[in-house]
Amino acid sequence: MSFREKIHWVAFTSLAVAFGWYFLSYPWSIVDQPRGVWAVAGMLVPVTIVIIGSMSIAAAALAIRAPKEAQLKEDEREKTIHLRGTHAAYYPLVIGIWGNLFAIFHHISAAGRLNLLIATVVVAELIRVGAQLYYYRRGY
Repeated sequence: MSFREKIHWVAFTSLAVAFGWYFLSYPWSIVDQPRGVWAVAGMLVPVTIVIIGSMSIAAAALAIRAPKEAQLKEDEREKTIHLRGTHAAYYPLVIGIWGNLFAIFHHISAAGRLNLLIATVVVAELIRVGAQLYYYRRGY
């Protein structure tokens, strides 16, 4: 497994665990109240710390274990994998943006729209990283 593939596994796992906790723990009973926005802000702090911390620790540990591999430039295969993953995430992102627009016009609460926006980005990012992992495993 290459250095970048390992980093992608850490990113995928970190995103899934951190935002899984976020969406399962969010106090949905206050989503229609103004304090629902503050709940989003407060819960994003530990999510951000977990993602940044796990990515930083994993990147440092992997770079220490294989410094030559960490310094390698991206080859054509990895560029193709990156492009295909980004392409796969584009469509869910666009659908999520349209969903956010409809939420605005249907007077969904600010916290509801914010959660929908976060979910849109998280799903698109999980699809992007997941597709890249698939292509790494497939050998593209």
